[in-house]
Amino acid sequence: MNHRPVNNQVLELDDVSFRRDGRDIISGITLSVKAGEHWALLGANGAGKSTLMGLCGAVNHPSSGMVSVLGERLGRVELKALRQSIGHVNPRHQVLSPLTVRQVVLGPDGEQ
Repeated sequence: MNHRPVNNQVLELDDVSFRRDGRDIISGITLSVKAGEHWALLGANGAGKSTLMGLCGAVNHPSSGMVSVLGERLGRVELKALRQSIGHVNPRHQVLSPLTVRQVVLGPDGEQ
């Protein structure tokens, strides 16, 4: 399955909230990212950056609101197929491979 952004939009969040144990982690987030744009997400510890990236990477579903990734709305798409088109790296993921970053990105031979 080849996921393509709709109207050049690769990511769209509309009034998104995420709750855990009855507590709002993030609330009322609206964001739109178009193809070719570059963004940085900054904030203090506990501000909800990782939670927001989990929604953008189709790792988590919002408690309310709408998340669309590569033109596919979460809750209406098969996540396993969508995730194959997303380059999301969890910073807490333990690295078990002896490969360098260059080899991971370009392949073991250093070529694309």
